[in-house]
Amino acid sequence: MMIFLFTLIDYAAFGLWILISIALSYVLVQKLNFFGGKNLSQKILAIGLIAGHLLYLIWKKLWLYIVSFF
Repeated sequence: MMIFLFTLIDYAAFGLWILISIALSYVLVQKLNFFGGKNLSQKILAIGLIAGHLLYLIWKKLWLYIVSFF
């Protein structure tokens, strides 16, 4: 039977991704002046990156659940 639970690696990767998202949005918006260089753009970009990773984790959980039936 396949285990379809998240592992410690998944949780650690998500925690690391939050830090990477914040740093990446800061560099892109503040330093490289993408998206107008506004703080609101920086926050939206960071939230979007984090939400994208959450969507990936949900998809992974769903996929592992489906595969566990075979």
